Amino acid sequence: MPILSELADIVKRQRSEMGLSQERLAELAGLSRSTINALEAGKLANLSLTRAERLVNVLGYGLGVTGVRRSKSDEQPGSALEVAARSGGISYGEPIPTETLRHSLMTGTVPPKHIAQLRAVLDEAPLSVLTAAAAELELQSGAPRRATWQKMRQLAVVIACTRDIWVTP
Repeated sequence: MPILSELADIVKRQRSEMGLSQERLAELAGLSRSTINALEAGKLANLSLTRAERLVNVLGYGLGVTGVRRSKSDEQPGSALEVAARSGGISYGEPIPTETLRHSLMTGTVPPKHIAQLRAVLDEAPLSVLTAAAAELELQSGAPRRATWQKMRQLAVVIACTRDIWVTP
């Protein structure tokens, strides 16, 4: 099946970039490690949409029908980093400045006055936004996605984030 093959490639690449083991990914997605292993090895014959959706959601993706999406407004949503920064302002009124977020994700450091907003970004921003931010940093600054995910994980530990993906069992 071409779809399962494509899904396997995406899962393996994104899991690796995010620094997740097959076991940890399986735990977060509510699947068995053997299912993840079989998918990545191309030996899985079938995967329900519900299970596939849980899996890709953990990795910051979604399932959907492809095609052109029509915007409800003429406004552009902005870059992934801008969207992520705004998501940190929902809980705190003022978002973390986009350049501060960029610098934090590149260096693994955050100014003390922005810790709360960064915690909100890492704990509350959709994983698809964090995935897009890692891709944007790679495109704009040459920072490998895996390195960005490592910085996010390090920051999440230091600033006591509680999202399951950051918490080591």
